[in-house]
Amino acid sequence: MDIKNFSTKRVNLLIILISSLMMIVVLNLPFKAKPFGDMTFHEEAKHLALYLKGDIGYDKVTITKAPGPVFFYTAPYLIAPSDATDNQLWVYAVVFTFIIITISLLLIFKIGSSLFSKEVGLLSVLLFFIFPIHCYYSLGILAEVPAFFSLTLALYGWSRIAKEARETKSWLLLLLGLWFLILNRPNTMLLLLIGFLLVVYAFFKNKQFFKTYGKKLVLTFTCVGLMGYGTLQLAKMVTGTKSGYNQEGLLYFVAHQGRFQFREEPTDFRFWESDIRPDSKDYQNWGKSGEALGKIIEETKRSHGDVYREFLINDALEHPFLFTRQFFVKCFYGHMYFINSVKPKDFHLGPIHGVMGYWLVIFIINFINIIIILGAALFLVKEKSLNNYWLFWGVIVALLIFHGLTYMEPRYMFPARVALYIMSAAGLYRLPWIQRKVNYLSGLVFTTKSVS
Repeated sequence: MDIKNFSTKRVNLLIILISSLMMIVVLNLPFKAKPFGDMTFHEEAKHLALYLKGDIGYDKVTITKAPGPVFFYTAPYLIAPSDATDNQLWVYAVVFTFIIITISLLLIFKIGSSLFSKEVGLLSVLLFFIFPIHCYYSLGILAEVPAFFSLTLALYGWSRIAKEARETKSWLLLLLGLWFLILNRPNTMLLLLIGFLLVVYAFFKNKQFFKTYGKKLVLTFTCVGLMGYGTLQLAKMVTGTKSGYNQEGLLYFVAHQGRFQFREEPTDFRFWESDIRPDSKDYQNWGKSGEALGKIIEETKRSHGDVYREFLINDALEHPFLFTRQFFVKCFYGHMYFINSVKPKDFHLGPIHGVMGYWLVIFIINFINIIIILGAALFLVKEKSLNNYWLFWGVIVALLIFHGLTYMEPRYMFPARVALYIMSAAGLYRLPWIQRKVNYLSGLVFTTKSVS
């Protein structure tokens, strides 16, 4: 029997088995992601699926936010009966996201194994099982899972390119992954600019990298940019005047929120909702500012975009210290996790309950999270060929810049966890005691003797 194939099949089966068990555990936790998010992706995917089945008219089809999640959830909704309830559709969606997340983990093992070693690939997957935030987000109709899969696909394509730069299929995987990532998270468009800057840098400082990848990367970034822009414009045309919401208005809304997030309360990490932080000074000032800007729009007859854009620019210029402090606090907050679906006094998880239990769980979650971040930092410090891992650190930088300047939630950084965990595994594996532990586990998982 082929030892390598046998080992790979066994690892894949273990990933599928453990993923299934983790999903069952997370599904039964007393705290969960919102099942339908803000309802937008769910409703729009449902209407698109019904339209494609011929059950409703085109006038009901809208795509007001990122189009990627709408396309993503339309797929399982097409399989569901036309008269399915929202709760039944949620089941179809969760089964679909579980399959996609499991495929992503299988690819993550391949990425780590290809770029580093099978031990690093195994450790990358183990980090996801130690901190299964991917299972948590799989239980909601959100943009997080499709964006997570998109980056995984792009990284898998790049890992193949790093081995064989002339393989067209690998470049196609990279292109499709980046394109779908932008459709799910349009804010990652900044990654293309980082990519172009990398190519320019390589032209002067790393001739070998430019010779091997430069021209094809430029072509890929150009195609992704054009395809992304074209798809976003198509979504805008589909919506037309059928909805008062649009991507530009959403951007200004989010950026306006960000001007008050951590402004006067830099240590208030509560979620930005009225029922969670009604006593928050920043939240109250945000509401007052929105009312004031609304009056300006009404009195001057200027457009919503003009008024909000002027406020955002002037506020940043008038308060440079607050603007800078908010940026770094948001970057920190984006990598921390807090349970917002239950109040601390109502928290319970087996024998752990109450306020003390809540903060104990939060401490454990973020202690593990910080170890993962330190592992990635160790990799970046020790790795000499960072150009080869541009997609890993580039996507994190792109998301931090965008959300540091606008509005941040930890879930916005979730897609970058693919890159973060693989880098962390590569960094942590450099530590001798972790290497010994992982090597021991690898000996149990992988076949090392001949199988007849």
